[in-house]
Amino acid sequence: MHNPNSTRMLWVLQGESAQLFEQLSSILEQNVGDWVTVTYQPDYLPSLLIANALKPHQTKQLLGQQYRHAIFDATAGFNLDAFAMLVGTLVKGSVLVFLLPKELSTWYDQDSLRWNESQNPITVPNFVAHLIQTLEEFGVSINSTFLSKNALSIPPSLLMMTDDTRDLAEQQATLKQLLNSNKPINVLVAKRGRGKSALAGRFSHYQRCIVTAPNKSALTTFFAFAKPDTPFFAPDELIVQLKIDFADYLIIDEAAMIPLPMLEKLLQLAITNNCRILLTTTVDGYEGTGQGFLLKLLSGKACQYFHLHTPIRWRAGDMLEQFSDKLLLNGLLTQDDNPVTGLSSTQYSTVERNDVDSLRSIFYLLKMAHYQTTLIDLRRLFDAQNLSVWQATIDNKQIAAALTLTEGNLPDDLITQVWQGIRRPKGNLVAQSLVAHAGERLAAKLHSVRINRIAVMEAYRRQHIAKQLVQTICEHAKVQNKDFVSVSFAYSSSNYQFWTACGFVLVHVSSHKQASSGSYSVMALKPITRSGELLTYKLKQKLQRNAYWLKDIIDLPFNDMIISDGSWLLSSDLDVNDLDELSGFAYFHRPFEASYASLCRLNQYIQIHQQSSQASSFPVLSALLKSKNNQALVINSCQLAGKQALMQTIKHEVKTWLAKQACNAIFSEIVSKDN
Repeated sequence: MHNPNSTRMLWVLQGESAQLFEQLSSILEQNVGDWVTVTYQPDYLPSLLIANALKPHQTKQLLGQQYRHAIFDATAGFNLDAFAMLVGTLVKGSVLVFLLPKELSTWYDQDSLRWNESQNPITVPNFVAHLIQTLEEFGVSINSTFLSKNALSIPPSLLMMTDDTRDLAEQQATLKQLLNSNKPINVLVAKRGRGKSALAGRFSHYQRCIVTAPNKSALTTFFAFAKPDTPFFAPDELIVQLKIDFADYLIIDEAAMIPLPMLEKLLQLAITNNCRILLTTTVDGYEGTGQGFLLKLLSGKACQYFHLHTPIRWRAGDMLEQFSDKLLLNGLLTQDDNPVTGLSSTQYSTVERNDVDSLRSIFYLLKMAHYQTTLIDLRRLFDAQNLSVWQATIDNKQIAAALTLTEGNLPDDLITQVWQGIRRPKGNLVAQSLVAHAGERLAAKLHSVRINRIAVMEAYRRQHIAKQLVQTICEHAKVQNKDFVSVSFAYSSSNYQFWTACGFVLVHVSSHKQASSGSYSVMALKPITRSGELLTYKLKQKLQRNAYWLKDIIDLPFNDMIISDGSWLLSSDLDVNDLDELSGFAYFHRPFEASYASLCRLNQYIQIHQQSSQASSFPVLSALLKSKNNQALVINSCQLAGKQALMQTIKHEVKTWLAKQACNAIFSEIVSKDN
């Protein structure tokens, strides 16, 4: 691919990896460059490429770097994140050599192991069709025959290109606007190669700044332009210090790669210290947060946005960038300034997975609505198994979308291993979690559908479209003889109200906040069959009973979430489910948090029903529960080696007590059943 207006070239070769690299060796020797190589199979590389070779999962090391010439080997697997990162590093005058497998139609993509809920790689026909169509659209030929030494030649005009002829007018104008801003938070947004980091570096010459980023290695470009003594602090290091009293500005580079809770703490820290913020982020990037990142993080805050449009790493109109954007379904859709008000004509249906235009709209909707929508989600949209894509349309225009996955029907031996904590195979997120954490084996035996994502265009929100889309999914699940529909979501009062309004029943809450969202994940079910109703009832009752204890370790408004008369919540009696849970904790690998309520009831049972002297049977457990699960305090006071030693000590206490109950028929039955 090359034309007079393009400043970077794309060569596409097809065949066996080892043979392709062998053919390329002599050609690469004739063209001096970095030749950064991304491959799953570094063993096949000629010696001249080994020094600059990376596996796909290592390509974050390329952040903030610039290279001339590269090879992307997709013969074993096509990691879109790695591809996007590599393309973004190549300066004008570069060639990207793109290697494809010999037989695309029967190609088992190793990258599918990241995003498909299967133990083995799968074929990816829809993505392959999209790739071939994109190559054809850009007039890129695929070379699959033996290459002569002169088969690939870099035009002299491309070889003569340097990075000295950059158009910096937009950069200079934006820098001036930034320096004149009076907002506490300034956000610099641009695609790759527009010079965000360079501009942030120049900014540091005019203000006293400190800088933070996901990792210091990503700041190579920033420091190339920054004031030399600009201090760097890792995000967690800054948060611990609680002070930014030596700077006027906190610069947060590559902000979209920092978890949202940490970013919120950094913003609060800066505001508390009267320090203003310059935040740089990529909208269409492999970080994947898209517009949703900006919407969620900065909603309601006093911000000013600045945009860079002109590339400086390559020329405007560069075809390699256009090819990458097309392949990655990048780009914003036209906003709907005149939304339809009468929604009686709204249609709800599934989407064909080879319909690229529809997938582009859905991918855009997901990027707008969800904090972490990544290129993995794009690959999943094309070819993931057990996935269905749903849409709501008006006059053939998509206004909402949802993704669902089939779950359940797992074999009994696997369910037992999941309950014991020794297996967690891919997939079945809710079904497995309800077994592993809520202790209900039936959840993975029944057939179910999980709603994975749902999004509605902003102009059409609050018109019950999402609710009707959920209802359509539930009706389809009923036709398919599913037992229940499930959902897992980050808890907020609005999210909770929406799902309960859709008829879902809260059945489980996670014990830890998600690193990405800073919220607790909760699970809810909508039963369809009698078996689904029984499961939902059992889980609801269990959660109601456990909430009295869980509120000590989980910071959620249980009184608002769980409606109960409360008469039996304080019961300290152990039941069969508790003994089952205690046995799983003591003899297997069930998590402490999953067993927490049962352990609390055991501790109180001993104190109430048995001799007070027997309470010493649980000195460490009693101390931990009394401290409201302050593990560091108990590890210190009991002089234990760490968390693992703490858990092993408590397991031993419980196991010893269970063994002493052998003469009790109920206890003996439970212990012998699972041991």
